[in-house]
Amino acid sequence: MKKSAREISAEVTFPGRKMDFGFEFKDLPRYWNDNDPFKTHFMNALSCLFLEGERMFIDAVRDHQHLITDPRLQEQIKSFIKQEAIHGHEHHQFSKYLDSLGYPATKVEAFERKEKVWMKKWMPARRRLAITCAVEHFTAILAHQVLTNPEATEGMDPRFKEMWTWHAIEETEHKAVCFDAYEATGGKYFMRVFAMFNVTWMFLLRATIVQCIFLWKDGKLFSPSVWKSGFSFYWKKPGLIRSVWNDYKDYYRRDFHPWDHDNREELGKWQAGHENYKVV
Repeated sequence: MKKSAREISAEVTFPGRKMDFGFEFKDLPRYWNDNDPFKTHFMNALSCLFLEGERMFIDAVRDHQHLITDPRLQEQIKSFIKQEAIHGHEHHQFSKYLDSLGYPATKVEAFERKEKVWMKKWMPARRRLAITCAVEHFTAILAHQVLTNPEATEGMDPRFKEMWTWHAIEETEHKAVCFDAYEATGGKYFMRVFAMFNVTWMFLLRATIVQCIFLWKDGKLFSPSVWKSGFSFYWKKPGLIRSVWNDYKDYYRRDFHPWDHDNREELGKWQAGHENYKVV
């Protein structure tokens, strides 16, 4: 009998992993994503935004942890916190590397940090958890593209592709933890979808602003070829918006659960082929 999404979620186990990728960021080419400024700075912008976002996710879950009685979910939360903390460290190291190339990456992190401090002070914990669920869904559907769509990573420097694949694997492993915590502590449908609506335009706006700053630093912000590449990236090849649309809109279903998108097979493939990490 086919298992339900919530049954799958209850069975998923995952560790925190400290990876050994065997390269330094300084060894990467400036345009490490298909030698393309638009695609490279799209990913660079996401990396800058992820650090403080992941810290907010950790805080949002911790603020509800005392309300959760399910020991299985408690263990998943502990592993989720480990994974997100390690991700944050790697994103910050990469931001320092971007600084060395002349991009204001750590300044972006500092701006995001101030906002997250404000949110923790003034925004109710339940709403912050709803926002976390929405962003985690965004990262999960982007991760699915990294894992399953060859066009999404075509031309990417293979060393950095390996790092982004690891990140995608772990985002997939823990994609339902915040969602399950939200439901287990009484989170309601309306707040969940309202948070997604707001997160959608804010997420895209922020990523675009940071990406444009980086392109401006390179003197390529007004380059027609860059924006031609951007149009292709979003709508043609890999057609990111087209590719994620169905998975994105599923979130608005009342009965949605992240493991409705069952990609455990991809997790198994990666786990079988990797031992370059230390469990923490």
